This record gives sequence, structure tokens and C-alpha cells, in this order.
Amino acid sequence: MNNLKTITILFRAHNSLEKAIKDDVLKYGLNVSEFGVLEALYHKQTLSVKGIIDKVLVPNSSMSYVIENLVNKGYISKIQSLKDKRSFMLELTKDGRELMDKVFPLHKKNMRAILDVLDENEEAILQKALVKIGKASLNNN
Repeated sequence: MNNLKTITILFRAHNSLEKAIKDDVLKYGLNVSEFGVLEALYHKQTLSVKGIIDKVLVPNSSMSYVIENLVNKGYISKIQSLKDKRSFMLELTKDGRELMDKVFPLHKKNMRAILDVLDENEEAILQKALVKIGKASLNNN
């Protein structure tokens, strides 16, 4: 197989999955970037802005806007770091935690419904293959 059919299939799967994620988080009044920040804080409790940037697939240039939106919605608080006055720590507010307590299990269920077309072995193989492709594409540049 010397054609590029695998790349076409991978892109189509990516586009379909991305649309499913966008449609799902939109039900909760969020965009994908906002949900990503809330999810990271939901699991990690408190993170610096840099920590969020490292965890969430949002360009650095857009992160300030996303954070301000979440602060304005009352879902996160932004506190100046005691150790470094130039940096800020982020954490969920009570409203943010309540929102994620409600929506994260629903989102996980909806995403698992998509992934569960694979059995555990197929999912493990897919993960391994995607990591391999990701590393190879980094090394190829």
C-alpha cells in the first residue's frame, strides 16, 4: 500500500470526531477551548496559565481570551501567584465545579459511545498506532 488513503481516512475520522466534540460541548454553552480549560482544571484542581497552555490544545495567543471568557462566565478564578507576581493561577469556582460535575460525565458518556465501536484491544492498538504516527511526523520535519 503505497497510496495516501490512510491519511485521508485519518483526516475524515479527525473531522468527524472534532464535529462530534464541538456539537457535544455546545450543548453545555461552551466552545471546545473553554471545555478543555475547564476539564483540565476539573482534573488537576489548580494550574498556572502556562500549565493550562501545556495541557490544552489551544494556541497561546487565544488562551487569554478563553480564560477571560471563563472568568466572566463565573466558571474559573484567576489569582496572582504568590511565588511569581508575573504569573496567575487558575481554578474552578463553585459554579465551575458544579457545571463540570454535571456535564463531564455526560460528555464522557457521549465520547465513549463513539469510541466503543472498538473493543479494548482495538482501542489499544489504535492508541499505539497514533502515537507512532505522531512521533514519526515530528521526526520527519
